Amino acid sequence: MSSQASSPASPASIMEEISTRTMSDVVKEFDTEGLIDYLGRKDLKLDEDDIKILRKEKISGCSFLKLTEEKLERYGMKGGPTTVLVEFIESLSQKLRNYSSLKTLDNLKEMLRKNKVNGEDITSIKQFTSVFEEISDDDKAFDHCMEDIILKLSNMETMTDANEATRCEFISAILHASIAIAKKLTSQDIFIVLQKDVSGEDATGRVDYAIKSLEDLLCITEGKPRNIKIGYAQNLAQLESAFQTNKKKRTADQAFGNDYFDYIYSIVTTGTEWHFIIYTPDGIYSTSGSEYQINLTKSAVKDNSELLRSNVKRVIGIIVGLLKDQVSVDSSPTSKRARIKKIIKK
Repeated sequence: MSSQASSPASPASIMEEISTRTMSDVVKEFDTEGLIDYLGRKDLKLDEDDIKILRKEKISGCSFLKLTEEKLERYGMKGGPTTVLVEFIESLSQKLRNYSSLKTLDNLKEMLRKNKVNGEDITSIKQFTSVFEEISDDDKAFDHCMEDIILKLSNMETMTDANEATRCEFISAILHASIAIAKKLTSQDIFIVLQKDVSGEDATGRVDYAIKSLEDLLCITEGKPRNIKIGYAQNLAQLESAFQTNKKKRTADQAFGNDYFDYIYSIVTTGTEWHFIIYTPDGIYSTSGSEYQINLTKSAVKDNSELLRSNVKRVIGIIVGLLKDQVSVDSSPTSKRARIKKIIKK
């Protein structure tokens, strides 16, 4: 045996591992109830008799992948659903698509339709009233954030056509300050994870920033250099996967009961333009695109530093508000439905 320690996987090899994840990899993780819930969302036209057979035989995800026509008929399933299930199992070898492959306006339209948006542009998404937390002018985390932003702006040649890595310098500063303030206000453990692997039933990949509690994903953030609409397309796919990830952690009674309801927040931002989204099983909601802007330029520091400070504080107030909401809201489906109903704009 070699005495050399194995080297960690490179980012390229990690991405290769993620991009080869298939639908079979998703299915094999299901228990019986999770599998039944998944098949129900695939519109395979299975009736209650078919579901009863899956329950009676205790078919989990792993055993489902090994089902054959002969086995299903032996279990008592009729010819129609048997054929449907066998063909569906054969289709599960295809790879999940990566979030980064969603690069076109057609992808955006697809994701909007999937999330029950009546329209083909982000302006068609129903709006919600932001959950806002007032931030003190002398808050240490906020002051540190402003000092960091001003220092970075002074060291940058220009922010015109800045790439994603440059913009993420400012996004990161704002997210870290927001988390620090939210932790202080709630006394809850809240963490940020960069480039977190979040894999769902239909797509896989890494999200730029995942903000989480000890158990649940609370908010995911997609940073973009300029094209906010493509950011939406990718982020909506990420949101669906994050929602599914949280749901897996519930007990069967919680996750598969008829009254199950939950929600998760996300942010799509260029660093200057900030969009906030809520994802629920019933649809998505967002803030106005023109509502939250930060002028990240040298001239903003020189000519109107108070406006820059005010706009940064406003964005942090929204992020703190949504994090506080996530860790504080009662976990019952009824309470969560009432919470969403309260903040949706009529």
